Amino acid sequence: MIGFFVFFSCLCAVYTIYLFSTRQAVARRELTKRRLSEALEDEVGLPSPARVQLERSAALSEIPWLDQLLRQNEMAAELKRFIEQAALRLTVGRLLTASLLATVLGMLMTAMLASATLPIILTGVVTGAVPFLHVWRKRKQRFDKFLADLPEALDMISRALISGQGFQSTLRLIADEMPEPIAGEFARVYEEQTLGLSVKAALRNLIERVPILELRMCVIAVLVQRDTGGNLAEILDVSAETIRGRFRIKEDLKTLTTSSRLSAAVLCALPFFVVLVISWLNPEYLNPLFFDPRGQRLLLTAITLQISGLLLVRKILRIRI
Repeated sequence: MIGFFVFFSCLCAVYTIYLFSTRQAVARRELTKRRLSEALEDEVGLPSPARVQLERSAALSEIPWLDQLLRQNEMAAELKRFIEQAALRLTVGRLLTASLLATVLGMLMTAMLASATLPIILTGVVTGAVPFLHVWRKRKQRFDKFLADLPEALDMISRALISGQGFQSTLRLIADEMPEPIAGEFARVYEEQTLGLSVKAALRNLIERVPILELRMCVIAVLVQRDTGGNLAEILDVSAETIRGRFRIKEDLKTLTTSSRLSAAVLCALPFFVVLVISWLNPEYLNPLFFDPRGQRLLLTAITLQISGLLLVRKILRIRI
């Protein structure tokens, strides 16, 4: 009980210090965001639901010395883009801080229960990866939603072009009529063109923000049509039908591989289930596996083989179309 109280007190103290050190930077960023939104609303004329920022905050952390340190690392820029693709209100500094705190807290909790080094390190690695997994999950969900709405957006652009509207006005139409995240991304393309960026550069920025194969195919088709000529509405109709066909094939493959994926999940979860059952029936039976150096090496080997098998099965079941 005393150990838990010390652990909880340390957690609260660290979080309080972090909030105190970043409160001024958060206030400045909110003020800048509000002024930028008001300027875009006045100059560009986009309605509030469709308005997006042209440039997100360039700060990698609210702490000045950490921001300067992260700017010298190329991986920080990749992490910043990764967070932006997930549409999360995070900075690289906050993500790394959350990962570090999760690692330390996970190791402390494990150290209260066991004195072996290997379980403590493994728990720290797993808990430290949780914030990154959360960002990856949000990013994947956003891309899946974008891809699901892409065929309808292409059909809308095609119908607008047939009716006589220009390509730039069709982007405004997508920003007004379609749901997020596709509305926000196309609104950003429209804003970039309105403020002087070429169509080619704006579309290239779009596929950098949303690196989806289907979107890349559509953008390349549009850029080729602008250089060589042709019926853009027909090209977009074909692209939308191609994307829908890929959806149908993916759903068929998912149905056909359901039993294999279920078998892989059962096989991967079975060792952990057996360990839990044995620990519950006879808590001292597995002590040599966790506290003896030879048992720890065997445990590490088993976990490595388990992860390798899981990745191998996942690679076999992932059929690229």
